[in-house]
Amino acid sequence: MGSESDKGREAIVEEEEEEIVCLESFFINDDYQLTKFTFGSHVLELYCLQSASTDFDLTGQLVWPGAMLMNGYLSENADILQGCSVLELGSGVGITGVLCSKFCRKVIFTDHNDEVLKILKKNIDLHGHSSGPKPSAELEAAKLEWGNSDQLGQILKKHNDGFDLILGADIYILMFVNEFFIYPLGQWLILVLSVVEVLVRIFCSVFIS
Repeated sequence: MGSESDKGREAIVEEEEEEIVCLESFFINDDYQLTKFTFGSHVLELYCLQSASTDFDLTGQLVWPGAMLMNGYLSENADILQGCSVLELGSGVGITGVLCSKFCRKVIFTDHNDEVLKILKKNIDLHGHSSGPKPSAELEAAKLEWGNSDQLGQILKKHNDGFDLILGADIYILMFVNEFFIYPLGQWLILVLSVVEVLVRIFCSVFIS
């Protein structure tokens, strides 16, 4: 049997863990609303936030202007998507990938944040089954933090035929942007190269293997 002091320490640890959970949940906004977006003749409905989260790392819960612009372009040039396999970087709620699924045979959505991946998967489930005569595209969400070779390797191993297109809108390295004038040259260069590594390895898997 443990002493009274041991029990006291365990109780304090449990209380601290509960406080941490409460603090984390306080800053997470999951008040998602089903929102309609129109791109040409295509109407999409997705769950997303209507305003920004207090957590800078959860910007993927919103639909940003860059994604709207990209979707507008893709809807007008859908022929470039026909029958393609697509890897989307920084998918957020998945608005670009969902539009691509109307024309592509496979769309792999990626994001690094677990909370964002939850709403992304919900939107994929919402659009995962086609009601028309055309078979549904293969849709899948995967975790990908830029610079994480293990996560990238898992994606490339599972989809060893590569991808025809790599898409991304409103994506950047937050640490690089925020601390551009603080980081020594070598440090922020590593951050940039981590993104380049993702693109190069995918390029090699598509065009060389």
